[in-house]
Amino acid sequence: MSIVLRFFMTLAVVSLLSFSADAVGSAGTLAISFGTNTVCGISATTLPRTVYCMNISESGSTLPYQVYPNVSIDSVSAGTAFFCGLKSSRRVFFCWNGDLVTRKRVYRGPWVLSDLIVGKTQVSAVDRSGNGIRWWRNAGLFPSSVLGSYNSLTSGNNFTCAITTNGTVNCWGPLSRAMQDGFSNYSMTNIVAGESHMCGLDISGFVICQGSNSSGQSYAPPGLPYEYTRFALGSSHTCAIRQPIGTAVCWGGSKGPRLYTPLNGTAFEFLVAGGNLTCGLTSNNYSVLCWGSNWRNVSVRALPLLRILPGICVAGGSDECTCGAYPESPSLCADTGVICQRCDFPNSIAPVPPLPSESERIGKVRKVEVIVGTLCFIFGSCGLAYGVWIIYCRRKAEKQNQIRPPVDPASGDNSSADSSIAVRSPSSESDGTDDGFYSPNPETSQFIFSPISSRIGIPRKLELKRQRSGPSTFNYEHDS
Repeated sequence: MSIVLRFFMTLAVVSLLSFSADAVGSAGTLAISFGTNTVCGISATTLPRTVYCMNISESGSTLPYQVYPNVSIDSVSAGTAFFCGLKSSRRVFFCWNGDLVTRKRVYRGPWVLSDLIVGKTQVSAVDRSGNGIRWWRNAGLFPSSVLGSYNSLTSGNNFTCAITTNGTVNCWGPLSRAMQDGFSNYSMTNIVAGESHMCGLDISGFVICQGSNSSGQSYAPPGLPYEYTRFALGSSHTCAIRQPIGTAVCWGGSKGPRLYTPLNGTAFEFLVAGGNLTCGLTSNNYSVLCWGSNWRNVSVRALPLLRILPGICVAGGSDECTCGAYPESPSLCADTGVICQRCDFPNSIAPVPPLPSESERIGKVRKVEVIVGTLCFIFGSCGLAYGVWIIYCRRKAEKQNQIRPPVDPASGDNSSADSSIAVRSPSSESDGTDDGFYSPNPETSQFIFSPISSRIGIPRKLELKRQRSGPSTFNYEHDS
């Protein structure tokens, strides 16, 4: 039984990993070199797929320039001061620094590569031919290769990590132990590394962050499953896309608050980060917007780059994509392939409901206030009316209790209003015994009301006679 259960759990983890194998923020079509504040992206609609770069500084930015204009590049990644790009054949990759002083072909070989990743200085990629991971420029700090099936390859400062098919995070490099231990209790579906911290989604869709937290960058915001996806990590901040509306949300940086939104109302396809800079590719026209990590003064800048591909063009048709292809794929990839939509949710998980806008939220609050106010007014009015009615009834009862019963003019009796009527048995008069009180027989008694007695509803045959001692009563006197 345990073997069968373990088998199905393994299948579930593999299926979850399959929907997020193309983790954005590690290898993609846009990258930032955090040592030079240089941004590079792969242009859309043209062949060959050329990389355009530009430097950004507080004083301004350079004009975009091409890198390897005659080479078609599939994906780019960046480290401290240099970029690497994987050629479309996936058997060659080049590296260059931000100012293009140094350009070099680093690898050309038989292995088919994917997920080309640049850390601080190390370069790594998934070997699709040999089923493992390979490193270059490792300075003896990383192995040359490891065997195994891995997804979501990512690198930071002196560490490289990836996820195995059962959701376990494995890391290599001088800082590997600290990173790996931080995720030892979690089964992950994707991970993205920053300079000294790492974030991702666990198998339940919740954010898990580990590593340095000096500026709150490893704070994991609470939320619904799969509410935060497509992470981008810098030196001291973290950003993610909030689903399903696609806006950017960031935390950490400059010891700021735990959560802030750089741009309200702007949807992004993905985000990338490097150093204190974050850039996002907008969903409406695939333009690039960038901002810093100072939450107190979020200054957004639009880069004059050409349209950037929203994803890596892959050969084949939409059947190659688990979650479908971009409708514009033919024009974006110049009829050489398709761009697969990112699977942010497993097939069994529905996306979180849209978050209400500020105006909608205020409107709902005001509706609730009006309803509560109306109910309070109604119940208050009813309570006030009931109180007035109770007071009125009590005063009326007090006045009635103060009215004395009518006085018999023949006897001159002035009995009090609370005198009671006692009916004595006729036989008790004759024999001198008192056998208690009883009601007159309605069939034998004649009820003849006189003008006086009728006022209090007493028959004429009942004569009022005050006793000289004891409580005031009326004795029954039988007419013989």
